[in-house]
Amino acid sequence: MSVYQVTKLLHEVSRDRSLAERLATNPDEVFQEYRLSAEEADAIRHRQLRKLYEWGVNPYVLLKGALALGIGFPQEYLELINQPQ
Repeated sequence: MSVYQVTKLLHEVSRDRSLAERLATNPDEVFQEYRLSAEEADAIRHRQLRKLYEWGVNPYVLLKGALALGIGFPQEYLELINQPQ
């Protein structure tokens, strides 16, 4: 597992709209580019924010990435970040 690569993807998604669109339309290609494991890709694909947080993804980057992925704030974000694993 590479928390660095997950954090990097979420950070770049929050700054690059075209990357966010690619992630929405062809996530497997983006996950491969960032060399994410299947478990990391699934956590992002299934919006498992709590899991990402527990792995050590920076909370600020996690919030920015979640917003870029279309997760509503504060209601949906708080529900997902507080969802038990």
